[in-house]
Amino acid sequence: MTTTTIAPSRRRLPVWGTVLAAALVVELMVFSLTNTHFFGGGAGMLSQIELFLPTGIVALGLAPVILTGAIDLSVGATASLSSVLVGVLILHHVNPVLAIGIALAVSTIIGLVNGLIITLFGIDSLLVTLATQFIASSLAVSVAGDNPPFGFPDMFLALGEGTVGPVPIALLIFLVIAALVMLLIGRTGFGRRIVLIGYNPSAARFTGVRVMRTFVGVFTMSGLVAGIAGIVLAAYFNAGRSDSGMSLLLPAITCVVLGGVDIFGGRGRIGEVVLAVLVLGYLTQGLLNSGVSSLTATMVTGLLLIVALVVKIAFERRSGESFLGTLRRRFAARTGGSPGVGRGAKGGSEKAAAEPRDPAHS
Repeated sequence: MTTTTIAPSRRRLPVWGTVLAAALVVELMVFSLTNTHFFGGGAGMLSQIELFLPTGIVALGLAPVILTGAIDLSVGATASLSSVLVGVLILHHVNPVLAIGIALAVSTIIGLVNGLIITLFGIDSLLVTLATQFIASSLAVSVAGDNPPFGFPDMFLALGEGTVGPVPIALLIFLVIAALVMLLIGRTGFGRRIVLIGYNPSAARFTGVRVMRTFVGVFTMSGLVAGIAGIVLAAYFNAGRSDSGMSLLLPAITCVVLGGVDIFGGRGRIGEVVLAVLVLGYLTQGLLNSGVSSLTATMVTGLLLIVALVVKIAFERRSGESFLGTLRRRFAARTGGSPGVGRGAKGGSEKAAAEPRDPAHS
């Protein structure tokens, strides 16, 4: 009887994460030397981080969606609606805890509806979430009325401006969500199903993965996390504006892509998304605090994303499939992909199904 020994797979070093960490260190050093008022010490850095944490929170909810190969364009409008709704309820003397619960429930329902429409009717996620973006945005304007809510109690404002020692409460919220999403993607069966669906939806269905249920789950989670971001926004600015979350969408997508999550799905690390949030956030705030105009800061951010993607693609070419090869493989099965996505490889083999790509080893 012959026995077969299976060699353990080697863990590849997170090269892209190392690049992001190095970029963050260099960035902070440069701004510490050129702008001591804002970046001269740890407290200054922590005060600046509050300004871009809502974007980071939205990015954490978007990452699992993009890992499946889908997209959620409604997160900004959902955050706006959550911000306005919690503010209106508090000003109508609803207990802040209950108001937060109601706002999060509405946000979660929006995500649930997105997932159900995409899976039940097979409509592309881009179109569905674009439509719900308009709906949620209109609802936010309607709920806010002529006088958007402002002037909230200190207990609520602590979510956006309060601290535990020197650490902002909003940062703790961000880190808790990051840890939960990281565990979900890297350590649970649900996370592995997300990665397999993004990498090869045909193989996922072939192995009995409940693709529709997984899609509903990730979109529901995206809505919930967007609602949390809206509440943090309302608490930080002490106001619920109907357009407050609209500016979060594109930076959040940028953070996810800059963090190494494959826009076609199936590959990425949540830890690197966290690093990308810090890199992009500190870059933007550092430029603005140095007197650079917002337009120039936006342009620099776009250039950074292009350069980062070029460098990342170069790393991938050295270790595996070329970028053009990835494009051909992912677009080869538009007719055989997941509901509302269709970006997987057609006719996935049993080997691909049995060996899903672990986000911790991608």
